[in-house]
Amino acid sequence: MTKTAKNKTNTGGRPHSYDPNLVHQIIADGLAGGTPAAKLDASYVKEKLCTEHGVNGTIRKEALEALVDAVHAEIAEAESRALLKALPGGIASSVDAAVAAAGRELLLVVARQHVTSQGIADKACEELRADKRIAQHRVTELEGDLAEEKTARHKIEQERDAVAQQLADLQEELRVARAEIERLGREPAGFDRLLAELRNPANKADIRAVVSDIMATSSPEPAA
Repeated sequence: MTKTAKNKTNTGGRPHSYDPNLVHQIIADGLAGGTPAAKLDASYVKEKLCTEHGVNGTIRKEALEALVDAVHAEIAEAESRALLKALPGGIASSVDAAVAAAGRELLLVVARQHVTSQGIADKACEELRADKRIAQHRVTELEGDLAEEKTARHKIEQERDAVAQQLADLQEELRVARAEIERLGREPAGFDRLLAELRNPANKADIRAVVSDIMATSSPEPAA
């Protein structure tokens, strides 16, 4: 692996107790020596700083880890640029054309799937709309039936109330008639009262006087 040039990496924050370029150098040397990048972590770098570069004092773990990650990213980016730069002329454009063609084919596949899916979705929506129309029509019919039933029930209630009122009126008339019959049953009839008066001995003198007056009034006067 090609050893990259040393670059000063600054992660900001509190000043380090060591030169950040040492971290870059340790990682670059490790990569050049064939050490896998995964093993060139903060612990590896810290040990190298202390044992080979004589760094004393406290080394903040979080700051060192951030610096190590930044160095790895910087080295990987530099290697990527170098690899791309080393490609023969025309390859990049050919790759771009191939990628564009593959992208177009992929877009066509997606477009066909979209059309198919859209057709299925449209059919499902139309079926749902048809079901909705049927349901709405059924609801309208049920509402009409309910309205007719309500009207018929109201008419029956009115007829029932009218019959009940007629029955109440008849019952009242019957009650009045019964009361009148009972009253008449308790009182003697007019003719019976008249006979009773005529048969009363105390009224004989008065009756004779009345009869005499009637006869005198009804007799014809003698001719002159």
